[in-house]
Amino acid sequence: MTLFAFHVVVIVLGILSMGFQLLASRLLNPHFGSSIIVWAWLISTFLAAFSIGSMVGGWISNLGPVGRRRGQLIGTGTALVTLAITALAAKPLLNLIEEHITDPSWSLFVSCVGIFFLPVTALSTFGPQCVQFLAGRGTPPGKASGVVYGVSTLGNIAGVMLTAFVLIPHLPVSTLLYLWLGVAAVSLAALVVLLRPASAS
Repeated sequence: MTLFAFHVVVIVLGILSMGFQLLASRLLNPHFGSSIIVWAWLISTFLAAFSIGSMVGGWISNLGPVGRRRGQLIGTGTALVTLAITALAAKPLLNLIEEHITDPSWSLFVSCVGIFFLPVTALSTFGPQCVQFLAGRGTPPGKASGVVYGVSTLGNIAGVMLTAFVLIPHLPVSTLLYLWLGVAAVSLAALVVLLRPASAS
């Protein structure tokens, strides 16, 4: 049952990560359009966040139980606070950036990095920790890595399809951002419980 819940949470986090990219594109569209330049900056921001988040998550995974727990709580708090800021203030922030940075390229760069980088980075810190979770329960490390990132990628695909074809056509982006925040809160809380050291269970 624990492993089933673990895989469900990994899929949901995959859905959140890539679905959030589509929501980000809808937020940027009224200000910058949807040109190839906009998508290049957006995709690069998300890839940079995935990369740095994975490296930070790998570092957290090698800490002792207390440090690892602290890292998980900081990652969860950072993800939820920044997602909440995005849900509550993304549009005013974009207006402010556009008003004060007249160069479109710099304005787009600041918007992508300032609004979307931190929540995606924080979510990505949990990938290596999920690998360690499986490896600590007897799964060979290579297989654990393949399972986590394979399952997460399935979640990415589901997130893209669900967000593009079901959610965005039927719900306002502002509502979806609150939905993302709520689902992230439940999923990360569940994952933090699942990742507890065996002695703390």
